[in-house]
Amino acid sequence: MTRTPLGSPVLLLVAGLLAVIALAQEPPKPAAKERLVIGFSQCTVKEPWRVEFNRRLKEHAEKAYPDVQLDMLDADDKTEKQVGDVKTFIRRGVNAILISPKEAAGLTGVVKEASEAGIPVVVLDRDVNYKDYACFVGGDNKLIGRAAGKVAVDMLGGPGKAQGVIYEICGGLASTPGQERRDGFHEVVAKEKGVRIIGGLDCDWKKDKAYSVMQDALKANPQIDLVYAHNDPMAHGAYLAAKAAGREGEIKFIGIDALPDEGVRWVKSGELTATLLYPTPGAAGLDLAMKILHGEKVEKRVTLPTRVFTKENVDKGGEEVRITTETQRHREE
Repeated sequence: MTRTPLGSPVLLLVAGLLAVIALAQEPPKPAAKERLVIGFSQCTVKEPWRVEFNRRLKEHAEKAYPDVQLDMLDADDKTEKQVGDVKTFIRRGVNAILISPKEAAGLTGVVKEASEAGIPVVVLDRDVNYKDYACFVGGDNKLIGRAAGKVAVDMLGGPGKAQGVIYEICGGLASTPGQERRDGFHEVVAKEKGVRIIGGLDCDWKKDKAYSVMQDALKANPQIDLVYAHNDPMAHGAYLAAKAAGREGEIKFIGIDALPDEGVRWVKSGELTATLLYPTPGAAGLDLAMKILHGEKVEKRVTLPTRVFTKENVDKGGEEVRITTETQRHREE
C-alpha cells in the first residue's frame, strides 16, 4: 500500500479547502462601533470658574462616557478665535458641539452655521442671538441678580428701609450673564428710594481690573456701603483694594460663583459678605448632547439651581434660591 507523504500537495490542498469551509461557516464579526466625537469650545480659561468648568466636564466625560471622544478647545478670551474653533469642528464633522460663548453677537453666526449643517449645538452659560440651536444649559443670571439685590437690600436695612450707596462692578457686558446679573439686581434695588447705585464699569470678570477700578472708586467716593460684583474674583479684588485703603470694615461685599476654594472660603473668612452659586453647566450639557445623539427629546432650556451663602448659613451649605413663576416667564419669552 502506497502512503501519501504528510507534506504532499494533495494533503495541503485538502487542508486548505477544509479551513476555507470552516471560516465560511463562522458568523460574521460585527463592524467596529463608530466612536462619537463631541467638540467643546470654551471661551477662556483665564477665570477660575472656567477652569473648574473644564475640570468637571472632563471628569464627567471620562467617568460617564469613556467611549466618547471629547475635544476641548480654548478660545483664549478672543471671539475671533472661538469662531475659528467652532468652524474647525464643523469642517471635521463632529457629532455634536458644546459652546460657552465669549459674547453673544460675535458667536451667533457660527452657532447658526453649525446648526444648519446638522450638528446639534448645546449652548452653555452664555447665550447667543439665535434660538434654533439644540438647547441651552446654565444658571438663571437674572434670578441670581435679583437674589443678589434682595441680599443687598436686606444688608442695608430691609425692604422699604434700606439706606446706602452701592458700588457695582460689572462682568463682560457684551455677554448675557453680565447684562442679566446687572438687570436683575437693578430691578430689585431700584424699588428702594434710600439706595443709590454708582459705578457699573465693565471689568471683564477680572480680579486685577476690579482692584484698580475700586481704588479709583474709593478715592472719588467717601461713602460706599456695599460692593456688588458680578463674580467672586472681582468682589475679592474690590475687598483687597478697600483693605489697602483701610476701608474694608465699612463696606459689605457680594459676589457670584461660590466656588469652594474661592467665594465660599472668602465668606467663611469674612472677606466677602455673601456669594451666590453659579453652577458649572458642562456635565449637564454633555448629558443632553448624548441624549440628542441617541434620538431622545430634551428641553430647550435647562436652568441649573442657585444658592446664597452668607456667614450665617455657609457651614450648612447655603440657602436655595427658588425659581419664581415670573422668572420662568422671563426665560420663556
